[in-house]
Amino acid sequence: MQIHLILEPDVTADELRELGLLAESQGIAGLWLQNYATGADPFMTLVPLALASSRIRLGVVIVSPQELHPLKLATSLLTLNEMSRGRAMVTMGRGGEWLGVMAGDFKPKVAALKEAVSIVRAVARGKAKSWKGLNMPGEHYSAQYFRTPWIKEEDPALVYAGVTRDRMLSMGAQTADGIMLADLGMPEVAADRVRVVREALAATGRPAAELRISNFVGWHVKDDPAKVAYEARRELVIRAFLVREWLEPFLSDEENDLVQRCKPAFIKAYRERKGTIDGVPDEILQKLIAGLTITSTADRMDEPLQRLQQFADIGLDEICLRIHDEPADSIRIIGREVVPRFGG
Repeated sequence: MQIHLILEPDVTADELRELGLLAESQGIAGLWLQNYATGADPFMTLVPLALASSRIRLGVVIVSPQELHPLKLATSLLTLNEMSRGRAMVTMGRGGEWLGVMAGDFKPKVAALKEAVSIVRAVARGKAKSWKGLNMPGEHYSAQYFRTPWIKEEDPALVYAGVTRDRMLSMGAQTADGIMLADLGMPEVAADRVRVVREALAATGRPAAELRISNFVGWHVKDDPAKVAYEARRELVIRAFLVREWLEPFLSDEENDLVQRCKPAFIKAYRERKGTIDGVPDEILQKLIAGLTITSTADRMDEPLQRLQQFADIGLDEICLRIHDEPADSIRIIGREVVPRFGG
């Protein structure tokens, strides 16, 4: 199982370059930058690292076709792929922060995302290089005589579908290079999603080896237990936005009701960078942290490593560890404790 990292979107291009080179030196296989409205353009921010690095894969997560047309997205992705000499990735999904900022209309249509992923993947695989161009008519997104004669890099960029529910998973299994699950901190929950993907692959006859399966998980492992507790609590609301369905495996109905009522307090803690959640008992907070993240102090690595091994055992090809404060320290801990066991 490969180890990938996901960074905060507020890092500068120079900071990202240094962090990425550190991650590469630690044997980490991939680094993703989040596509938040509060950050700089992620594709452009990755360029200095793309030019300076040699092995680590570089990606942007998540981009919605409702914020950026698939052809424009494909151009950005392929430009990064040229700069990185064949190491670019993108994860496409239905929404993300940008649609909220744009007051956009969330349309979780399976067919629309399938068309968008298909267009970007076709361009990434060189289907628009010839004089004929790419022509893909669609109900939601289309390409008409789209050409990319400037492409020289032969290694294609990778296109992931950031999806979790059954129909979206089946679509991604048929269409994308990879599936990125999100905020499934419990291996048994992720295992059920992997099952859906495997069944979709079998139904269509697509070899399992053609599809990468990944999971995006919050990682709060530090030397200082006070920093661990603060960071894990502060970031809880961004764990699948605490959607009721994803909390059911480890919260009672009454506990889940309380979390839903208190969601404004979770949002306030995130926005104000607080480590306390008003109105929510510590017992429930601990269940949320345990169920949605990998959280520990660095001197007690047995449990995080066991959780990662369980993810590997259910068939994940990659795990994306979302790191937050003091990223260089987190990268060194992962390089020291995790990479030797699982490889880059």
